[in-house]
Amino acid sequence: MNDSDNLKRIIDEADEAFEQGSWSEAVDLYTQAYAMQQSFSINKGLAASLLNQQRPGDAEAVILDYFNYYLSEVETAKLAVDIILENNDFLLANQMLNFYQVEELPHIKPEFIDEVTKRIEIAQDRHERSFKPEKEKLEKRVYSIVTDATPDQIQLLRSLRQFTRDDYVKIAKVLLVNPLLHPLLKSEVLENLLKLGLDEELDINFYGKNKTCNPSKLMPIMTTDVYLKMCDELEKLLSDDDEVQLDNFKGELSLYAAFVYPFGHEIIKEPRLWTNAMLLRYGLVDESQISDNQGLENVKEWLKRFDELINAFQE
Repeated sequence: MNDSDNLKRIIDEADEAFEQGSWSEAVDLYTQAYAMQQSFSINKGLAASLLNQQRPGDAEAVILDYFNYYLSEVETAKLAVDIILENNDFLLANQMLNFYQVEELPHIKPEFIDEVTKRIEIAQDRHERSFKPEKEKLEKRVYSIVTDATPDQIQLLRSLRQFTRDDYVKIAKVLLVNPLLHPLLKSEVLENLLKLGLDEELDINFYGKNKTCNPSKLMPIMTTDVYLKMCDELEKLLSDDDEVQLDNFKGELSLYAAFVYPFGHEIIKEPRLWTNAMLLRYGLVDESQISDNQGLENVKEWLKRFDELINAFQE
C-alpha cells in the first residue's frame, strides 16, 4: 500500500470514528493523518474531535493553522466560535470580529456577523461576573510582571486573553512601556493589538528608547519587509539545500524580526548582511565572502544580545 492509499484509509477510519462519536479514536486517527499531510479538511476533523473530547485548548491550537479558512465559511466559522468561546479567549474572538470588519467575504453575510457578535457579547458578560476577582489579581500582577519567572510571565499573558477588548488594550499599554519586559512578549502584545485593529498612537519602550507606534499601521511580523528580505536572501544562498533546513533557518530569522518589532528597519538595515551573519554562525558562508566587515561587527553584537535574550526566555 502506498502513502496516499494509507492516508486515505486513515482518514476514512477517522471519519467513521467521528460519525460514531468515538472521539478519542477520531483524535488519534486525525492526528496520524495530519502528521502525514496538513490540509484544511483533516484540520477540521481533528479540531471538531478535540472539542467533542472536551479539549478546547488543543482544538484552538489546531484551528490557528488555518484560521482565516475557518472564517471564510459559515459552518466552519461556527465551529471556530464554539472553540474560542469554550476557551473564554475573548482576545481571539474580538480579533475575529475585526477580521470581518476588514475583509469582505462572499459567504459571510452581515446577519451572521451580527449573530457572532451577540454570542461573543453574551459570553463575555457571563464570564465577566465570575472572572472579576481573578481579573483584579491579574491586573495587579501586570505591573510587576518582570519579577515573575519567564514561564509565569507567558502564562500571565495567556490569562489576559480572557479580558474584553477594552480591558486588554488598557493592560497592553502598560506592558508596552515596561522597559524590562522581554522583547518577544512585547512583540506578541503588539501583534495582538494589530489584529484587534487598534488605530491609536501608543507609547512603547524599545531597547531603552521611548518611541511611539500605531498598531493599525503595522504588518504582522512574518510579513514585515525586513523578514521577507532576509528570507529572499536565504533562498538565494541556499537554493540547492533541503526544505527542512531552509524552514529551520527561516524560523531563526523570524526570531530576529520579532526581537526588533515594530522598528525592524532601524536595526536590520541590511537584511542581506543579517542573513549572511546567521549562516556564518553555522559555517555555511566564509567571513571573507562578506564585504561589509564593519557592519558585520555591529550585527554580531546584536546577535549576541539576541542569544542572551533567548537564554533568558528559556530559563
